[in-house]
Amino acid sequence: MRGLLVLLKKEFLAYFRSPLAYIFAVAFLLVVNGLYMNTFFLARVCDLRNFFQILPVLLLIFGAALTMRVWAEERKSGTLGLLLGFPYPTWSLVLGKFLGTYLFALTVLAGTLVLPLMLAVLGDPDQGAILSGYLGAALLLSFYLSLGIFLSALFEDQIAVFVLTGVIGLVSILVGTDLVSSTLDSWLPGVGGFLREALGVLPHYRSFFRGVVPLRDVLFFLSYTLVFLVLNGLTVGGFLRYHRRRLFYPAVAIWLGLALFANAILSRLILPRLDLTEEKLYTLSPVTRKVLARLKAPLRITYYVSSPGKLPPVMRNLAVEVRSFLEELSALNPRVHFAVVDPERDPELARKLQDRGIEPFAVQTIERDKVSVRRVYSALALSYLDKPEEVIPQVVPDSLSTLEYDLVSRIYRLTLSRKPVVALFTGAPSFSVSYQTVRKILRDLNLQVKGTPLTRNNGLPKGTRLLILLSPGKLNDRQLFEIGKFLHQGGSVLVAASVARFSYQSSPEGKILATPLPQDLSINRLLSTYGLRIEDRVLLDRQMVTMAMSQEREMGIFRAIVHIPVNFPMQVQILPPQMDPSSPLTRGLNALLYLWGSPLQLETPKIKKLGLRSEVLFRSSSQAWTRKVDFGALAPEDLRPSGSLRSYPLAVLLQGHFPLPFNGVPPPWPGEKKSPRKKKALPSSGGSSGKGRLLVVGSGAMFADGIIDIFDNALFLANAVESMALGGELLSLRAKLKPIRYLPPVSETAALFWRLVTVLGPAFFWMILGGFIFWRRRYRRQRFYREVRGESA
Repeated sequence: MRGLLVLLKKEFLAYFRSPLAYIFAVAFLLVVNGLYMNTFFLARVCDLRNFFQILPVLLLIFGAALTMRVWAEERKSGTLGLLLGFPYPTWSLVLGKFLGTYLFALTVLAGTLVLPLMLAVLGDPDQGAILSGYLGAALLLSFYLSLGIFLSALFEDQIAVFVLTGVIGLVSILVGTDLVSSTLDSWLPGVGGFLREALGVLPHYRSFFRGVVPLRDVLFFLSYTLVFLVLNGLTVGGFLRYHRRRLFYPAVAIWLGLALFANAILSRLILPRLDLTEEKLYTLSPVTRKVLARLKAPLRITYYVSSPGKLPPVMRNLAVEVRSFLEELSALNPRVHFAVVDPERDPELARKLQDRGIEPFAVQTIERDKVSVRRVYSALALSYLDKPEEVIPQVVPDSLSTLEYDLVSRIYRLTLSRKPVVALFTGAPSFSVSYQTVRKILRDLNLQVKGTPLTRNNGLPKGTRLLILLSPGKLNDRQLFEIGKFLHQGGSVLVAASVARFSYQSSPEGKILATPLPQDLSINRLLSTYGLRIEDRVLLDRQMVTMAMSQEREMGIFRAIVHIPVNFPMQVQILPPQMDPSSPLTRGLNALLYLWGSPLQLETPKIKKLGLRSEVLFRSSSQAWTRKVDFGALAPEDLRPSGSLRSYPLAVLLQGHFPLPFNGVPPPWPGEKKSPRKKKALPSSGGSSGKGRLLVVGSGAMFADGIIDIFDNALFLANAVESMALGGELLSLRAKLKPIRYLPPVSETAALFWRLVTVLGPAFFWMILGGFIFWRRRYRRQRFYREVRGESA
């Protein structure tokens, strides 16, 4: 142990006395921090995934540069014999060299900690994902350093060690990529997939920067580190002492073969993993336990998947991951039974599955230097009682992150007595925009979507649990009464409307202009009954989003479609600080595009007097203002702030017992003959009464086709529909689907400051440290010479 500590200290401090070590440290920190910061303020994503993705190649170069001198320098300078003459065992020498180098490399890597510090100051990063990412980087670094130290003992030439370490390390990176593994499999079936799992570092490294610490991947890096250190010990203890050389090469082959086959076997095993993410994204939710507890009979889940030999390498571990997840579900409730079946072994089964909507799908792969397509099975089928079978037709690696929600949401719907009905009203055609994506989202939630014109002969469908009004336009009094009556009876209503929408066009001078198209807000006659209204003004905000407008332009003899950036303050961005973190409707959202919207106005005393409970789901930033709708085209300079800037409520949820509108007297339908006798008001109960929910959003365009897919608009709508039509039990699962966190806007001054701190700060620290140490060594050397000369005189 004493020899280990002595050599560790010697090796660690030797780097601080080497000018090359400082050059490597400064170059590494400038490159890695600079590459990350290059696009950081463009994406404004508050995590370090991009940083960890670029680390494998950079750590390889850095590790090769550090280790090329470890043993090669000892051999070239002739000090190896002196070192081996110390009364220390070989393992202490090898381990001391490795730990000294590893400790210095981690010290340099610590210079990147300014990046998570910046994220913590500017936003709210997932600290658990950052911690697991650095753990993965440390394990990857140990892999490269142990490889480099082993090779350093084989050569006297440091350049040869650097090149060979880089080549072998690059091979370990490349065999883990889909392209290389697929190509190898096409020429040597099974070899590409074997090397991907047994030697490729990328498949084992990626899990860490997602926030997961899998035991299987930890063992992968530790096993190779151990093997390279053992081989290093054999090299130093046998090969360099010129005895038993004939046993050295077989020993290397045996140890490397053991590492390869052990990791190939480990890749097929289901081993525990540690979920460090703050939202526990990769751990079964308590909601899953509640849903499974509702099962009254056995639930059978069948995973139809092709054999591993027919799957492309990127999907080889898919069956293992899905099986592991199904085992977790089965452990929660014994009524959950699952099976893994290969349909290609039974042609009759394959024909039956086709009738059930389960078919092989195309997967692109590379075979013998040609891009080809394989048709493979990977689908899940759920059977429960006599209900229609639920099917997930495609399960691919990218869908593993959503697998819990995809399965549990279907199990939840299987336990319902009947599908909930959602009525959709999109107003007059002249004022409506396309909402086909909304219909698809509702159908994906397994809801019955029924359009309704809200007329005398075609009112709300029977069994409606949620009424959605998107840009409803002009509504007559009887339609408003029917909506209020539905609310009074305990129904749920979602209203999304604004005072105007805009069309963009280019002026002859090339300037982008916005023309307002006013919309009717007759819905306010109903909303004002409950102390709420949509203002007849457009919301504008400095916190806005740059959009693109497609335009056809002539380019010589050709015509091409170009995308022109559009910057208008009515393209408002809503970020987490403006959202209610306690509401399940907005929890987990990262950003919304509030397009062409209007602010909401609340009469709090009236709301309280009616006994309703109000909740503001999200607001504008404090840099917002409003403007009346003007006719004519507007340029961005026409929409500058006027008056004071403040925050406005943009989405409000009201809950409680809603009173009947129009004093309980139903207005006549258009064209209906008025009765000579005065109509009697309905009873206050309206026939039946219940606790209703009214969600008002001051923008209908944010749910339109082409817009709803931007940021988390679709997720917000799905959350609202899930909560109001299905009870909201699955909201916590959906919040796990998109763990992306965005930063609030950062000023140019702050952005410049953080660029300087993160890119130049750590590098300058190492430059100053190196300058100080070399000045101190030079000063002590000169003082020593002066003392020697003084004594001799």
